[in-house]
Amino acid sequence: MLKRTAEKDAAAVSWRSGIEQATYLFMRFVTGLVFWAHGLAKLKKGIGPVGESFVGYGLPEWLVYPVLAVELIGGMALILGVATRYAAWALAVIMVGAILTVKWQNGLMGSAGKSGYELDLVLLAITLYLGGRRKRTFIKRWPK
Repeated sequence: MLKRTAEKDAAAVSWRSGIEQATYLFMRFVTGLVFWAHGLAKLKKGIGPVGESFVGYGLPEWLVYPVLAVELIGGMALILGVATRYAAWALAVIMVGAILTVKWQNGLMGSAGKSGYELDLVLLAITLYLGGRRKRTFIKRWPK
């Protein structure tokens, strides 16, 4: 049998740690970009029309303001890596609300030309992961 040396084990742990950190950064950045872009689209459309669509879904019109703020600020926070856990939890709440109030009746994949909640569900899963993840040190110290 081949024995791995402590150096090779440390290098493997370091390499895996680097890959995990890079994929986490990519996931955080892309998710933040998606939320920020959705918030920006709402802002460009205008508070009035977006508020009317909220009312059409049975939601209060004032809810536009916190949703818009969370999407813009939370999305940017994920992009920059600032207060990631708090931003992720706030964005997860937005996704639960979107799924239950807007998309649920359309089904997972959508029906009758209306979009389903598949993208919202993926974003919910990612924000839950980002919100629940704790910083860890991946490189183990090896005895000399």
